[in-house]
Amino acid sequence: MPGLLRSSCLVGVGIALIGGAALMASTTDSQGHGPVARMVGIERPYLKVLSVDVAPSEVSLAWSGNASQYRVLLGDDLAKPARTIVTTEPMARLRVPQAADPRGRVNYRVESVQDGATELAVEGTVTLLPEVPPRPKVKRTAPEGAVVKWKPADYATTYDVAVSTSKKELPKKVKRLTQGGTAFATDSLKPERTYWVRVRAVGDAGVSRFSPPIKVTTPPAGSEFSIGSWNICSEACSGFGGRVGGQAAQVHASGVDILALQEAGGERVGPTTRAAFSGGPKNLVPAQGGGNSRYLFYSPEKFTQLDGGRWSLGHGRWATWARLEDKLTERPFIVVSVHLLSGHKKNGERASEMRSLMGALAGINTQDDPVVLAGDFNSGTHRSGDTVGPIVRSSGYSDTVEVADETQNAQVNTGSRRGDQAIMSHDHVDHIYASSDWKVPAWRQWANLSGTTYVGTWLSDHNMIAATVVLERDEKDAVTAPSEVVKVPAKARKDVAPGTVS
Repeated sequence: MPGLLRSSCLVGVGIALIGGAALMASTTDSQGHGPVARMVGIERPYLKVLSVDVAPSEVSLAWSGNASQYRVLLGDDLAKPARTIVTTEPMARLRVPQAADPRGRVNYRVESVQDGATELAVEGTVTLLPEVPPRPKVKRTAPEGAVVKWKPADYATTYDVAVSTSKKELPKKVKRLTQGGTAFATDSLKPERTYWVRVRAVGDAGVSRFSPPIKVTTPPAGSEFSIGSWNICSEACSGFGGRVGGQAAQVHASGVDILALQEAGGERVGPTTRAAFSGGPKNLVPAQGGGNSRYLFYSPEKFTQLDGGRWSLGHGRWATWARLEDKLTERPFIVVSVHLLSGHKKNGERASEMRSLMGALAGINTQDDPVVLAGDFNSGTHRSGDTVGPIVRSSGYSDTVEVADETQNAQVNTGSRRGDQAIMSHDHVDHIYASSDWKVPAWRQWANLSGTTYVGTWLSDHNMIAATVVLERDEKDAVTAPSEVVKVPAKARKDVAPGTVS
C-alpha cells in the first residue's frame, strides 16, 4: 500500500507539471510574455510599438508592454523633449505644435517604467502632414493672367495650386511650384473670365487638404468706344439756336462716348452748347479745364477725368485737351479738340500752330500716354503744300479714316459742298488722328445723302465724324514671369508612410 500511494502521488505531480506546462505554452508568446509567466514572476520586461498615426498637429501612439507605467517623449531633441507624458494606458495622443523641425519631422520615445526606473525604450521618427494653407489673396489681375499669394503653412516644402472655373470642383491636374515660395503667377487665363484658385501644402509626409477657394476675375483685354468730332459752326453760321437741337439729337443718337466740338461758341452761346450736348444715353458731361467746358464732352460711366486745359496755338487759335482714364482698362489717355486757321494760303501759319500744339502736348504727356487729336485741321492730302499732315504723321499718328477696318461715307468731303451737292473727293479737312496705341475697327461720317445730294435739315457746314477705337490694357500690366510648375494629379495618394520605428 505505501508503494501504491507513492506511485499515485508521483502520477499526480506529473499530471500537474504536464498541465502547468500546457497552460504556460498556451498563454505565453514566443518571447516568453503572457499572464501565467507574469503571475509566476518569470516574464521578461517587454515593450513593442504597435501603431503610429500622425496629423498636422498631433501624434497618436499605441503599444503593448508589461510595465506598470509608460513615459512618452516627443521632440526634435529627445534630450530636451518638447512634450512628455506619463500614463498607465498602452496608448497616448500628444499635441505637437512645437515638437517638429521645419520639415515636420518629430522624434519620439516610449519608455516602460517600473518602480520609477526605465526598463525598456522604443524610439522612432514620424513626419507630420503639412498644415492647410490659409485662403490665398489676389494681388494682381491681367487679361490673361493673375498673381495670388498666401501665408506659409507649417511643414510645407512647396505648394500645389488648383485653378478651375468651378467653385465646387477641382481640375484633374494641379500645378506644383518647382521653386517653392508662397506666390503663384500665371499667364494662361482668358480675358473677362472668372476662376477659382485653391492652394494645398506639399511636405515630406504628403499633401494637406486644399485651402478655401478665392475668386479671380480677369479684366478685358481692351476697351472699345467711339470718339466723335464736329465743327458745329455756332456763331459763324446763322440760326444756331434752331440748329443746335438737331445737332445734339444726332450726337446722342450716334452713341459717341467722347465728343470734340469746334466753333462751339464763346461766352454768348457757350451755355447753349453746354446744355444741348450734355446728357443723352451716354450721360455726356463737359470736360473741365478747357474752353470754358464747351469743347470736349465725355461719358462719366466709362471715363474719369484726371486733368484738362487749353493751349494757345498762335493766330488767335486754341486747342482744348483732357486727360481721361478708361475705367475698364484703368489706362489714362489724352484727347485734344483742335481748330486750326482756315485759308488755302495759310499752310505756314497752320504748320506753326501744329508745332505749338505738339510741343504743348509733349509738355503734359511725360508718361507717353495714348493720344487722340480730333478736330477741324483745315488741311488734308488734297491740299497742295499741306504741312499739317506730315507734322502729325512724323510724330507717330495715323488718320483713323485711313487705318480703319471699315469706313462709311469716307468718299464724302467732310467740310465742302456745292450747294446741296456733296463733293465725292475723299478729301477731308476734319480728322481724328490716333497715336500707335490704338486699334481702329471703324470710321464713319454722317452725311444724309440721296445719291450725291444732301437731304434733310442743314445742321452745319461740316459733317460729324467718329472713330471707333480700341484701347488695350498697358503691356506693363501683363504677367510676364509666370511661376515654374509641373502638373500633378489633384487626387492625393493615401498610402504615404508616416514615419519609422526603431
